Amino acid sequence: MIIESRAPTRIDLAGGTVDLWPLHLFLKNPLTVNLAIDLWASTRLEEVISGSQNVILRSEDQQAEVKISWDDVLSDAPITVIPQLELHLKLLRFFARKKETRPQGGLTLTTLARSPAGAGLGGSSTLSVSMVGALATWARGGNPIDPTLEGEKFIDVVRDVETTVIQVPAGVQDYYGAMFGGLQALRWGTGTHGREWLPESTLKELEKRLMLFYSGQSRNSGINNWALFKAFIDQSADVRTRFEKISQSANDLESALRRLDWQDAGRAIASEWQTRRTLAEAISTPEINHAFEAAFREGATAGKVCGAGGGGCFFVYIPEPNEEIRAQIKSRIRSQIEAIGARLLPFRAVSRGLEIKVTRA
Repeated sequence: MIIESRAPTRIDLAGGTVDLWPLHLFLKNPLTVNLAIDLWASTRLEEVISGSQNVILRSEDQQAEVKISWDDVLSDAPITVIPQLELHLKLLRFFARKKETRPQGGLTLTTLARSPAGAGLGGSSTLSVSMVGALATWARGGNPIDPTLEGEKFIDVVRDVETTVIQVPAGVQDYYGAMFGGLQALRWGTGTHGREWLPESTLKELEKRLMLFYSGQSRNSGINNWALFKAFIDQSADVRTRFEKISQSANDLESALRRLDWQDAGRAIASEWQTRRTLAEAISTPEINHAFEAAFREGATAGKVCGAGGGGCFFVYIPEPNEEIRAQIKSRIRSQIEAIGARLLPFRAVSRGLEIKVTRA
């Protein structure tokens, strides 16, 4: 049996970090708006019933591989593997124990992430969702899970497992982007969360107005988020007030997108970033600030670092309605920003999330 799954990464447009529990419980109208994009994370699980009893875990983009036994997988004893494959092992352990019968034969779990490491696009969480799709289907004997009906349940699993790997609280917006796709408005509540897709026509129009760049500088989202988390809980300075402003900007963005008001959408993104960049010095970098200045000179009206900041990806927003003029603006922005040392990451917005395909020999 071969199980293939893939999930999209996301651009967090506004309202990031408020998805960390329990921060949203202290905020008014906490909201995150994100957009799924086709920098996929994929998983291929190959099961061979007879022959080898080995388990092979492999990350193609990280050029890492380990071979272990089922006894090691199913044991309660800790196993030390290279960091690039720790998440693979922990997720396999979780689902191997869910199978009704002990796994037999050989199994190879191979992953590939198209998002650069440390890009701020939720790549690690997306990879986790991709693996969960394949492993949960495998644990059921090849009966694929249904993301629409079961996605929330599996988000809880992947959140908890990934938290044990990164060793700090994990936000959940990345899992929602990977599991469900589309342009989402995510409302964080008590005991449950609200999730709405904005129309696909809005998604396509928004896609035309965004440019995504990779700074070339990897960053650790867990460390940056933990610093903000701690400052929020400790009520340092006016951090909570600034998070309220961030959440308000996210609500303003959702409203503008629903009205198809592209000027107001840019203003909301710009407002979110102006507040976010004051949370900590490390959120932006001199190179990214320089890139934004260049983009604004050429016609962009907003920009924002993706994820927790400190490097990784950033996007710029161009509200220009005329397609020909917008293309010229984009060309000039690309030349200016790539001259600084960042590189354009072409993408397409996607309306779907986790996909699973099962092939039986």
